[in-house]
Amino acid sequence: MDSNYSMDVDDLFGDSEHVNLQNITTVPPVKGLARRVDELGASGCCQKITWSKNGCVAYITPDGAEVHLKVFSRDTETGKWDLGKDVTLDIPQGREHFPFVHLSWSHLGNDLVVVDAAGRVLNFSCAMALDRMPYIKAESAHPEADADGVVGLHWLAIYPYEQKNHIAWSAERDGEKWKWNIRSHVFHDAHHPIPSKASLVYLKRHGELVLRFQQNDNAWQETSTQLGPMISTQESFTHAAFASNNDDTLFMAAYDVKRRLQFYRIEIAWQIPQEKQSQNAGHFDKPGLQVSLIADEEDCGPLHMINGDIDGSAEVKGIAPAQLTHLSFLPVTPDQSDGSLPTIQAIYCKPPNLVSVDHMQPQETPHSVIVKWEVQQLQQNQLHPSLDQVTSKKKAIGSVTARTVFKLSRVADYSMHAVVLSCIPVWYHMLFAFHYSDGTIEFRKRSTMEILHNDGNTDTVTSLYQAGFAFPHSEPSLHMALSPNFCISACMQQDSTIRLRSLEYQRNTLPITDSDPRNSAALAALVLQSASSANQYFSSDDIFSIMPPLSPSLTRSFTTLLFEALQVNIDCGVDDMNNNYLMLLGRSPFFVKTLSAMNLLGLKSSTDRDLSSKMAWIVLNIKYVTQILTSITRMHGHIDKTLLRPEVVPQFIGICRWIMHFIAYLTDALFALGRLVESLPSPLTATALTALFERENNPAILLLLSAFPRHMMKLWSQPLAWVKRSAENFTNAAGPVQSPEVRKLYAPLAAALSEIPFDWRWFERLVSETHESSRALYKQANLGDSARNSVERDLLMGKLPDVYTPLATQLLTTKLWDSEAPGGCLADKLDAGRLMFFDTTWLGFTHSRRGDEWHATHVVDVCQKMVIRGRGTVEHPVTSATQGRGRSDSSVSVNGAKEEKKKQLRRCVRCGSYMEDVTVNQPGYAPHHINWLMGIAKHCVCGNSWILAPEKARAK
Repeated sequence: MDSNYSMDVDDLFGDSEHVNLQNITTVPPVKGLARRVDELGASGCCQKITWSKNGCVAYITPDGAEVHLKVFSRDTETGKWDLGKDVTLDIPQGREHFPFVHLSWSHLGNDLVVVDAAGRVLNFSCAMALDRMPYIKAESAHPEADADGVVGLHWLAIYPYEQKNHIAWSAERDGEKWKWNIRSHVFHDAHHPIPSKASLVYLKRHGELVLRFQQNDNAWQETSTQLGPMISTQESFTHAAFASNNDDTLFMAAYDVKRRLQFYRIEIAWQIPQEKQSQNAGHFDKPGLQVSLIADEEDCGPLHMINGDIDGSAEVKGIAPAQLTHLSFLPVTPDQSDGSLPTIQAIYCKPPNLVSVDHMQPQETPHSVIVKWEVQQLQQNQLHPSLDQVTSKKKAIGSVTARTVFKLSRVADYSMHAVVLSCIPVWYHMLFAFHYSDGTIEFRKRSTMEILHNDGNTDTVTSLYQAGFAFPHSEPSLHMALSPNFCISACMQQDSTIRLRSLEYQRNTLPITDSDPRNSAALAALVLQSASSANQYFSSDDIFSIMPPLSPSLTRSFTTLLFEALQVNIDCGVDDMNNNYLMLLGRSPFFVKTLSAMNLLGLKSSTDRDLSSKMAWIVLNIKYVTQILTSITRMHGHIDKTLLRPEVVPQFIGICRWIMHFIAYLTDALFALGRLVESLPSPLTATALTALFERENNPAILLLLSAFPRHMMKLWSQPLAWVKRSAENFTNAAGPVQSPEVRKLYAPLAAALSEIPFDWRWFERLVSETHESSRALYKQANLGDSARNSVERDLLMGKLPDVYTPLATQLLTTKLWDSEAPGGCLADKLDAGRLMFFDTTWLGFTHSRRGDEWHATHVVDVCQKMVIRGRGTVEHPVTSATQGRGRSDSSVSVNGAKEEKKKQLRRCVRCGSYMEDVTVNQPGYAPHHINWLMGIAKHCVCGNSWILAPEKARAK
């Protein structure tokens, strides 16, 4: 060979690009694929696994006989997130058994419908815990016929939750900060007119359209109509899909066995007068259903393109043999720039070619083809233009009001690389999640079908996938469900084995260097998804489950970004005209979500948190107890003229005891810091004090200086004095003579208010003085609203701002020890030694070996603020003054068997806190107490859901 001859081996075949071997690796077909494709082709309702928006997975067992629930929760010992144990749904007995074929959660995740092969739809509703979903009987429109399966099902919107959303579009880097593009959008989807009530519509195989809805008392009822004359078996429907027309009406697409597609418009005539919207007003009349056939399409399969002769003659078009596997109706998106229209999307599975047209081409493998029709809305005049030539008419044809007509317009088919087993529209129907037969899970834009992947842009972030998160390749599975924020997929095989696949950051670890712009972009993407989740009332646990351990600086960055993205303002002003603290005290879900995130990011165990996490956890508890204290106080009207009513005493005991013990804890923590600052160099600096607070994990000064918790503690004074006066009135021997029952009721309350070893009013005075001094410092520094908000965020995250250094120094020196100061010092007013030995371990704010042992052998109810397991367990006082009639300590199961009530615990899926599982007829609880508790304890103090939990092994 000529030595001068050279060849570019990389460009031998005209392509010098790097080849990704993963993409061309042959993947063996998943076991059971052909059978699954046949199931998808036989019915549009065959979803075997689904993940609710509040974090619960439901799936059908392989034999179709049972439905199991698995709740996604955090292990309190390891800190790992995973699906919990199987819990079987309690199916009503006495019904003829048909295998279950389909599952669907309501939009908010509180309701689940289970469909069997005979077309019967069963309702289950969440009862205080995600894994407890009792069967709720629905009043059927008429006796259900056998062998009339459901082919399409759709949940209507729930107002007001799905009416107005703040959509998190993107985040853009602005120097060291990020700007959040979050805009409001109002939806006009078909919905139940009574707020918070659910409804769904479904189509049966032979043309019966059913609307199932909740009455004002939450009972389920149905109304139905027939699409036309009874449809024969030869023309029965196989698939149906629904979408809102953005005008409170519904579109429906129905596909039949003759490969015809029919397009309908559905109008629901709700007739609910205002007086019928309350729960006790009696049932409203059933709504009417009006269905109009708008268009139909024949031979709807994918177009088969066969190349013509070599001379370039025209292509021959025909319908390729293919099987419909998915039918979707996609509404208009809120993105005004994508020009979207209501779109019918049909996904067909094409089998391999048995006879290849071109033997030079490789054998075609099974794959899916997407076929779409856009719904175009036109204005059409009903009269022909030629009528203008009629001389006797008085009006021009153009003056006659045009009517709206709808037209189906087919767009180009789109071929996929493998068989699509799941197609899930996500993020307001603007993205698709595709799950393929080769194990791939990918996300595509609806408008362009472009695959979302890391584009390297670190200045603008639009999604987790664009910022570098992706699902790693894994073994194929037949069934797949996505978590609320699409961060995790639950992949299920034929034998119902479920394996979780999580999004992974493609750079393996997030905190390589804190200053890396890619890390900042990834954090911004996580916050953007968290903001989107919060605005849609979704659980965000799956987002935190994919977050790697963050460095302290990245944790701080994430928290700051979350405050900004959710627009949480915690500045409480400098005068009494500002009532933002009342806004934060009331319905402030974003504030709770931010505090909950802070608590989680520094949570190691029930007693071990870093300083920022401890601050967040304490503030959450302060907010919770203040809500209860102030609401019950307001309920009594003029408290200077009334006493605490007996029926609310039991639920007040734990709350008041927690407040008093917290006052002792905070005062003792303040003295502990006061002793330690004596060893610090003078003058004290913000940096030195911040380091001291962090080293000792002591939040006392930060809590006193932070505006919101300080406002809350200031609100305690008047109600506590009133409750103490009420308790003493009924228990004091020198007061009016009371019956033993009344004394028994109020005695625990009086004890709870007098346990701490000093007069709590000295603490109230300290809070009031600190309140005035902190406002004065803000005024003196002339800080604006934004600057004060930043200072307040710093305090919650464990950092002492420079502006508060003089006041922090005064609190730790003069206020504690200087007897010559005006008003004296705190050390002269109480016994610091007694305070030091006063036991507040049960609060869970002190990390020590003794504290860990105590909490391992006890259970504290985080909502009732009382010890419910272990030595020193507290029981509620129940007397004839609080006990209603007809209470029984047993209950009746769904199958009619009487069951004795047993104690049961609930546990928070995120923070792991416990509470007693209090349900109707709970022993030791009065009916009024139960009703109150079921209202205030629907969620944990941290705002997250409950799961039923086993008893602690050592807490007896």
